[in-house]
Amino acid sequence: MQGTASNGTWAYFAIPYAAPPVAALRWQPPVEPACWSAPLAATTFGAMCLQLDNSDPTKVIGAEDCLTLNVWAPTSATPASKLPVLFFVHGGGNVQGSASEQRNGTSLYDGALLAAQTGSVVVTINYRLGPMGWLAHPAFAQPGAQASGNWGTRDQLAALRFVQRNVAAFGGDAARVLLFGESAGAVNVCALVSSPLAKGLFAAALMESGGCTAQARSTAQSFADTFAQKVGCSSGDVGACLRALDAATVELAFPETAQIAKPTPGDFGPNADGEVLADIPESVIARGSHNHVPFIVGSNANETGQAIVAQFPSGMTMAQYQAALLGYAAGNQTLADAVAAQYPPADYGNDARAAYIALTSDAKFICTARYIARTIVAQQREPVRRYQYTHHLDGSPLGPAARAAGAFHGQELLPLFRHLNVSGYTPSAGEQQLADAMGGYWSRFAAAQDPNGNGAPDWPLYDAAGDAVLLLDEMPQAGAGGRGPQCDFWDRTLGR
Repeated sequence: MQGTASNGTWAYFAIPYAAPPVAALRWQPPVEPACWSAPLAATTFGAMCLQLDNSDPTKVIGAEDCLTLNVWAPTSATPASKLPVLFFVHGGGNVQGSASEQRNGTSLYDGALLAAQTGSVVVTINYRLGPMGWLAHPAFAQPGAQASGNWGTRDQLAALRFVQRNVAAFGGDAARVLLFGESAGAVNVCALVSSPLAKGLFAAALMESGGCTAQARSTAQSFADTFAQKVGCSSGDVGACLRALDAATVELAFPETAQIAKPTPGDFGPNADGEVLADIPESVIARGSHNHVPFIVGSNANETGQAIVAQFPSGMTMAQYQAALLGYAAGNQTLADAVAAQYPPADYGNDARAAYIALTSDAKFICTARYIARTIVAQQREPVRRYQYTHHLDGSPLGPAARAAGAFHGQELLPLFRHLNVSGYTPSAGEQQLADAMGGYWSRFAAAQDPNGNGAPDWPLYDAAGDAVLLLDEMPQAGAGGRGPQCDFWDRTLGR
């Protein structure tokens, strides 16, 4: 395999971990890739999986032949090194995103700097998205089986198995794999923590800004029936009809893009199919039937800030705030009134937009993280920890909109992957310190299933009574979780 030198590492791009899921393999579990007879030129990212273009949602980009992964290993690594492994699952609502995602010319998930700083092996993956990744029509079930869908989850399982078999060749230790992901990637991490098929494939798990959600099998299959009807495949050999469709027709039948502030999940994602997932992940965890591993879950202080500032760049009037509350409550005026009472703009400097950012961040992310931590800590002896990322970018070219957005969704990835210079931003000395701290915590968690050590501020264990979190800012420190009354409100409101 031919890699390339990159910032103190050897980088290997677009390594196939499964055969192209095309033709008869579309909507089937991934299968082993063909062996290559000549050295593999692993020097550039592979194609992203099929998805809609953010700048033009009527345009389909990517390819079906996309099941590849990327590896960065310190240049000194040998098969005897047994380095910890950081295995990352990207976000994007399970309908968009890729391991090669670009932000103003920067590869956001390029793992070279993280691998070199922490002495770890970093792995990033592509997996099937949207209808290609999650359509759960019964016509796709294997003979004698009822399970269908979860093709994206099965891709992630295949990539984890590839790492178990091969990471030693890159200097990694298969017994010290940290599975972590952000946003939809965190949703997928929770699905893998809950899946019996993932047992033994990772030693620790970490969720950044995501939930333990999945569709009921009946819901997923009902949507698949609707999907098949819409594209003209409702009778005869439905599976053959769907596989004969061109990729653009499949992608545009129910076009979806990632929506951070949307209160309800989209149509595509894991489902409780009875094989990959016996039940909804939060129910699996509540029964203690999940894979018991050391676990971290966290959220950002202003998760929806960037999305809402973009929607309301000049702020929100009270009329806009009340209309947004009613929309968020799906037209339920009683619920909208209860939310308004919990989040009066007077508590946020008479800033209705700030109040709306707070309530949507709490409802979808912050209080969800607290609920997950409380649920899992009650069901396992393995340590559980929680974090809250609170850093506001210090300023410069990103401008007042970015500063108003606060510690927005996905911002923690910039210091973690050491790409704070995205969009021409110049990080402060304190932000460089934050990047060092986060890389240290994540890599020690992979190495020893304990993020503490090396003189870093102590990250306390989580319990529901103390609600302790690590506050991630320029100087990380332990503190109480905060948002207690708000999270108690959302637990009651959402029936948790």
